[in-house]
Amino acid sequence: MEKEINLEELEKILEEVIPDYEELLDTEVLFESDLGRIEMSLRDILKLQRGSVIDLHKPAGESAEVYVNGRIVGKGEVMVYEKNLAIRLNEVLDANSLIYYLTREEI
Repeated sequence: MEKEINLEELEKILEEVIPDYEELLDTEVLFESDLGRIEMSLRDILKLQRGSVIDLHKPAGESAEVYVNGRIVGKGEVMVYEKNLAIRLNEVLDANSLIYYLTREEI
């Protein structure tokens, strides 16, 4: 899943797939990460209050999936960066797969 690619290679790939890709590069996409999920009863949800802790049953340091427009594009680890939560990417789809997914999006 992980592959290093430089900007020149990416530009060549984009030119082959999309002849005029410059406008595509400024397209905004939704970047999301999924820290975890858990099923809870309505009774437990109604008991939640400020300071409540919801155990996601996921060990600290476990990888988190990252998505662009709802499609998984890689995995990363949650970290603190300049006092904010951030994702350090460990695995990313190669450029061909990423362009394939993004060009299949409905506009």
